Amino acid sequence: MEKFLGKYLGVCAFILVMIELLAWRAWTLYRYGGQHYYLRIEHSVGTRPLSEPVNYQIKGHVYRGRALSQSGQRKMVTFTTNADNPGPFRLGQLVRVTVNRHYGVTQYHLIDRVPTGIMLNK
Repeated sequence: MEKFLGKYLGVCAFILVMIELLAWRAWTLYRYGGQHYYLRIEHSVGTRPLSEPVNYQIKGHVYRGRALSQSGQRKMVTFTTNADNPGPFRLGQLVRVTVNRHYGVTQYHLIDRVPTGIMLNK
């Protein structure tokens, strides 16, 4: 029994760690992955309350518009800002949003310019 443990315990531990890492990666892609779309901010369609961990209330903004993917696919996208970057965004700013088919918009980032080949309406 001691020979077995000495010989295979490290291999079993390595395999378990690899399974855990693969499961974590699969969950991350399922929950937060998606297709990137590019959107030009036209106006805020509303606000919503956001709370900080210390019960400090701030307002987040809700934006909606037609976004365009790098492959040319158009999609109506609605996203709400979070406490890390509550906005408001300026008219004409560019945003890259990640749209997950299960959870909607999971991420957004302000960008300076869109990749070449994407023509957003001004």
